[in-house]
Amino acid sequence: MEFQDGPGERSTGDPAGLAGVDPGSREQRRRAVVGSSVGTVIEWYDFTLYGLAAALVFAPSFFGDSGLAGTLGAFATFAVGFGARPIGGLLFAHAGDRLGRKGTLLVTLLTMGLSSTLIGLLPTADSIGLWAPVLLIVLRVAQGAGAGAEFAGAMTMASESAHGRNRAFTAGFPGAAVYVGMALATTTFAVLTAVLSEEAFLSWGWRVPFVASALIVVWALHFRLRVQETPAFRAAEGAGVVRRAPVVEAVRSHWRVLLPGMALFVFALPWVYVVQTFSVSYTTRTLAVEPSHALIGLIVAEVLTIPATLVAGRIADRVGRRPVLTAAALFGVVFAFPMFALYRTENSVLVAVGLVLGLAVVQGGTIGVSAAMLAELFPTSLRWSGIAISREIPAALVGGTAPLVATWFVSVSGGSPWLVAGYLVVLSLVGVVGVRALPETLERDVRVVERESGGVRS
Repeated sequence: MEFQDGPGERSTGDPAGLAGVDPGSREQRRRAVVGSSVGTVIEWYDFTLYGLAAALVFAPSFFGDSGLAGTLGAFATFAVGFGARPIGGLLFAHAGDRLGRKGTLLVTLLTMGLSSTLIGLLPTADSIGLWAPVLLIVLRVAQGAGAGAEFAGAMTMASESAHGRNRAFTAGFPGAAVYVGMALATTTFAVLTAVLSEEAFLSWGWRVPFVASALIVVWALHFRLRVQETPAFRAAEGAGVVRRAPVVEAVRSHWRVLLPGMALFVFALPWVYVVQTFSVSYTTRTLAVEPSHALIGLIVAEVLTIPATLVAGRIADRVGRRPVLTAAALFGVVFAFPMFALYRTENSVLVAVGLVLGLAVVQGGTIGVSAAMLAELFPTSLRWSGIAISREIPAALVGGTAPLVATWFVSVSGGSPWLVAGYLVVLSLVGVVGVRALPETLERDVRVVERESGGVRS
């Protein structure tokens, strides 16, 4: 397939499309990066709140059981949200590749924020019985559907707005924003558990950060409304190459990229949910770590992952995407067992070290770099769809289920975490294989659009 760089210029080395699309003014590039990042903050603020509440609150409040059965029920609703992620992700990705990035991202932001706010207003099982977990699941599904598209769309917008050889670094900003949202949610929970009695926290304190989602959505909307449509999508529209069924076309024409891309996220996503959600439950319930200490350690891990993500992007823009992603996956193979050994000391500092390394190295090394790589592998008309398929199907299969699987592994092994560690090792090896199967994309340009013959005019 041939691509045209400008009048009279052709190249065949860039499968992402036509080179030479103006990325826009510096101000618009800045707005695009900020606008995509603030939406990611609310997405992961909401998702982290749910994970922490599932670990600390939902078992007694919505399932009437603080033991194993209640914990499994709470983590099951956590997993349900991930089951909705690929459905919402693919629906919104279709709209994003067909109708545009900006409008679709406004809808995903509102879907996420409204669902989270309503979760904070739900009555518990003591008030409405079985309807409490039912309504919780309904809102969790809506939350998952919005989140399934939000991050893929944010990565698409940020990557298409990047300039020159700074794409992984630029994509790192929405990636780093993940941990801004996580740290904000975890800090809020840590403060509330520290200043409130356990009774007050379980009664009403946990609701405060959920209801506060509404304020963060208003803040995010302020930035997102100021963002223009990306030049890459406008160029695709102008060239008449917007696809009628981008999700179907992505699977049909790019399955050789999608499979190793999904393998990459089979490794990366379970790590974040094991560290972020399961580890809090394991260290505070199975072990004897103070909840406030575990949450503080997690906050430190999330804050340090922010610069780690940007540093990894800088390195990937110099040496390539594959070396950075391969190193992160190999670290996952090596570190899984030592991480749980650190947890089992029940020493708050060593537990924090395990949390920091599990997030800052594994997630910091993958979240922005993987987004840049995938953006460079798909043409403009299929980019959002390709990223969403690669990421959200593994999110549903092994990401959201990771805390549930880990809890079950610990229960069947009499409190031992070694099955969980082995599970992470296997998934990390899958990631190594996936990364090695992907081509290096450092030199590719995503601010491009295919020739008209390569797409379908709308």
